[in-house]
Amino acid sequence: MRPTTDELIVGIRNVLEDVLMPELQSDWAQTMGAQMALMLQHLEGRAEREPVFLAGENGKLEGVLAKANDALGEDAVAVPERPAVETLEALRDHNEALREAITAAIHAAYEQGDYGFNDLPADRLGITDALMEINTEQAAFWQPIGFSYPGRQRR
Repeated sequence: MRPTTDELIVGIRNVLEDVLMPELQSDWAQTMGAQMALMLQHLEGRAEREPVFLAGENGKLEGVLAKANDALGEDAVAVPERPAVETLEALRDHNEALREAITAAIHAAYEQGDYGFNDLPADRLGITDALMEINTEQAAFWQPIGFSYPGRQRR
């Protein structure tokens, strides 16, 4: 079907950049227009990239949850079922369910013992670095719009 989603996004971005932004009077409005154009640029091709990205991220989150559950022992949390069909919506839902389960695991770890000021349940579970890597990769997914994140520097 024409126009495709990407063609519509490109058309909207072109009108924004070529027609609307030159008419904007304030620096603030021009900056907001430029940010909108960058977000539209990110959306171009996202429909093809996002399912692959989410499937990979879900696999990594499953590994993080398995490691957390090993550390929790009898306090392990329920593992969300994988979707039968990996549609984009199902991948997003599974991603959210995995993130909620990992949050529950961190809460369970916190309930297991005494914590000092700098002691983190995620560190006790041994999942902090893996979570930071996942978040850094997610930030990299947004780099086409100029967003960058250097990652957590471990000492």
